Amino acid sequence: MLKYLDTVRELLTLYLVVLLAAAGSYAFFEGKPYLDGVWWACVTATTVGYGDMYPATVGGRVTAVILMHVTLLLILPLLIGNICSRCIKDANEFSHAEQEELKATLARLEARLTEKD
Repeated sequence: MLKYLDTVRELLTLYLVVLLAAAGSYAFFEGKPYLDGVWWACVTATTVGYGDMYPATVGGRVTAVILMHVTLLLILPLLIGNICSRCIKDANEFSHAEQEELKATLARLEARLTEKD
């Protein structure tokens, strides 16, 4: 599954899907309007937690626990890592031309070694 989450767009899409699913689940279990569920999901996922809305049912609390853990332990670290990896440039990384040159050099060396045998 994680190989499909390698772009910022895919991670943000996953985040949105998780938010909207949690909002629907919260609204269902708590008997609240869906837009209130969206507000609650956004506040909970970002760990702001204003306290104006909170789950009182078992289903709502399970939804909250899953939302908090999926957001904080999966989506946000992947998103932050993806963004940071784009900012870091490895100064020692070989270019394509350099890699091709190394391969050609190794091929020449192998050819010389086989000639001597």
